[in-house]
Amino acid sequence: MNLRKIYQMKVLSVKDLTPSVRELRVSTFEDEFQFRAGQFVMLHVPTGEEKPALRAYSIASTDQNKNGFTLLFKYVENGKASEFVWKLKGDETLQFTGPFGKVFFQEPPTDQIVFFNTGTGLSQHLSYLESKKHQYPHLKYRLFFGVRNESEIYYREQLEKLRGELPGFSFDYVLSRPGENWNGLKGYVQNHLDSTDFENTPTTFYLCGNGGMIKELKQKLLVEKNWNPKQFWAEAFD
Repeated sequence: MNLRKIYQMKVLSVKDLTPSVRELRVSTFEDEFQFRAGQFVMLHVPTGEEKPALRAYSIASTDQNKNGFTLLFKYVENGKASEFVWKLKGDETLQFTGPFGKVFFQEPPTDQIVFFNTGTGLSQHLSYLESKKHQYPHLKYRLFFGVRNESEIYYREQLEKLRGELPGFSFDYVLSRPGENWNGLKGYVQNHLDSTDFENTPTTFYLCGNGGMIKELKQKLLVEKNWNPKQFWAEAFD
């Protein structure tokens, strides 16, 4: 595939998942778009000038679909991409280049897969799960999804569906500023490392999201635990 090729994609749907997270589903017009789970694309954001602004977004859907993909966007005040994406209504044509990135799902997999993500970093891990669930249905998958409060929770239905399809899959939302009635996990995702029993089970870690979270888990695992770096994959997604 020519990575410099510009792909024209039609916006199939626009959906606000939370007050600050928007989902776009896009479809190819003619050419197939092939990628591997874990990769990202560059959205060409019009600027009114000759060259567009380029912004990277991880694909949040299965790599078995060659005719389009799903992207998640976090609203950034005064951000060029946010202003552009939040004006979309559907049926528009967007331009992308890609796919890019080499943070792939490692095969053969270990017995346990642990995901730590924050914000829209879920997108990369959701692509892994949707792409590999039929090939590896009996692994132990553990996912920690960090958001600020209850209003920022999204994709519960999708995660519940995966839990029904994968007998070893479990997930938790981890809220850093929960309301008083929140009964789930609190604090930050990295605070819950020890609940994964990783020292007694062959485990691969995938991290996507806040750079501070990644730095802290790198210190705990790669430095303090002398963890195998081939079983630790991270992509900052601030």
